[in-house]
Formats: sequence, structure tokens, C-alpha cells
Amino acid sequence: MGVWAKLAGKLLGSKAEPPARLAKGRFSVISHVAFDGAVRVLEAPLDEGWEYDEAQREGDGFTVMVLKYLLPASPTPLALLAKIYTIAPGYTPPEAPERTDWRMAFGPLFAVIENVVVQTTTQTTMSGTSLPACEAVIDGPGGDAGASLRIRERRAVLAEQQFIVTAMGPPELLAAHAADVEKWFATAVFVPRSEATPTSRS
Repeated sequence: MGVWAKLAGKLLGSKAEPPARLAKGRFSVISHVAFDGAVRVLEAPLDEGWEYDEAQREGDGFTVMVLKYLLPASPTPLALLAKIYTIAPGYTPPEAPERTDWRMAFGPLFAVIENVVVQTTTQTTMSGTSLPACEAVIDGPGGDAGASLRIRERRAVLAEQQFIVTAMGPPELLAAHAADVEKWFATAVFVPRSEATPTSRS
């Protein structure tokens, strides 16, 4: 099984239904707030076919929180992700976005990377702070069946935290659901540790 197939399999493992299902036909906008508000998408996908998952795990010197939306499709689904990596003290801090080697980062998902387009942009925090960011679009045949794959990703860093917004799937699916993809990138916001409200103790 290829790397992309394994990743898609993990995403497809979620059968939870997003908040939009509970409000079918009642709202035109649904916000998804995850991990006690640390990750938020102010306009999450509304269509019936989307599944979602919230996952948090620890690795060697880091923790990661991932909000994932998945639109199942064959042979390759469309996935939208918003992630926070937090690096533990004593470990190398996150790499500056402009130093990202996009070909190395995503090489395992492709048979060959045919094109990489990178631009500078910003990532907004919940308090309205604009963080310097880089966004890339990577194209090529996927490493599984060789079907066309496109990955769009934005990365920003603040202190020990890295904030990532991603869309990945067949180019035709990204085009067909361009409104959902654009809303995901436009309304995904994060609450960095430095902006988090301390929990009050009674």
C-alpha cells in the first residue's frame, strides 16, 4: 500500500458526522471549533458527503492536533486539514516557512513531483494577528496508482508552534469543490499558546 493510500485510510477511518449534519437546511455557515478552541475553521464544509475527525497525538519532542475533513472518492479522496505542531522545550524549533523544502516534505506522496509553486502570504490567529506564512501548490502523479494529485499547503510559525492548513486530492476534485477549499484556507484560524486565555482555578 502506498503512502497516500495509508494516509487516506487513516482519514477514512473517521465516521463521525460534522456539526452541519445536525443543522441540515437550517444554517448557511457552520463553524468547527476543535481542541478547546485552539483550532477553528469559521466556515467548515456543509455538504452531506463530508466526514470529519479530530485527532491529537504525541511524538518525539512534539505534540500535534489535527482537524480533518474528508470527502470520500475513488481512487483518491479530497482531504482538508488544519494542524498545530507544538515543539517541546529542548528540541529544535519549527523551521521558518520560507525555508521549507516542499519537494522533500511531500516527495513520498508522489511518483514524481512535476511542479511546485510557492508564494508568501499570511496566517491569521483568532485574535487577528497576521503571521508571516508561505503557501505552496504541488502537482504530480500520486505514488499509489499514478493518478494526478495536488497538494496545497500553508505554513506559519510562532515561537515553538507551527500552524498548517492543507488541501489534498485529485486536481479535478479540488476544482469541483473550490468554494469549500477557499473557505477552508480563508477561515482556518488558530489560537497560539501566547494568545490563549489562562484557565481560571477556583
